[in-house]
Parts: sequence; C-alpha cells; structure tokens
Amino acid sequence: MMTYLSKILCAYCVEDQGNKDFTLQNEYEILNKFFTKAEKSEYIDSLAVTNTDDMVAYIDSLSGESSLHSIPKQVIKDILMNNTINGIVNVPKEYGIFIPS
Repeated sequence: MMTYLSKILCAYCVEDQGNKDFTLQNEYEILNKFFTKAEKSEYIDSLAVTNTDDMVAYIDSLSGESSLHSIPKQVIKDILMNNTINGIVNVPKEYGIFIPS
C-alpha cells in the first residue's frame, strides 16, 4: 500500500519507508549467497477500492507515516479520485515465493 501511496502522493514527499531488507526485487542478490539457483514465482494482484472515503480513513489510520498526516484528507481524496477508473482505485499488490535449490 505504501509503495502505491508514495507514487500517487509524491508531490507531498510521501515515501515508502517499509522494510526493504528482503523483497521481490532484491531476492536474487541475497539468495545467491546461499543457493546456486533461486526460482521466483510471482502472484500479481491488486486491491480494488470502490469507496474512496474508506481508503482515506485507512490512510488516516496509518499512524507510522507522519508525512501522510500533513496532507489534508480532501487532497488525498481528490488524488484518489483522479486515480479512479470506472469507479475503482486499483492498488497493486506484489506477492511471490522463492524456490531455492
């Protein structure tokens, strides 16, 4: 969620401060230290949000992200509405599994 929010709210200096120690993007570098081969199987998905007010309330509840609290709720809602297609805000999610050998 924070990756998506940092992308659409970049003008307000919102950054994704999540743990980046082991991600889908850097796994090979880490796993290759211990295994000769690591196969990645990705599951691409998205969260389809149909009520932007609920999403604004969720964003407001993210207490660890102080940069979000400096943005007025109406501004966040307007940005979400600008990123709505056919009444849906699609928030991408990335999941995967690594199969080392």
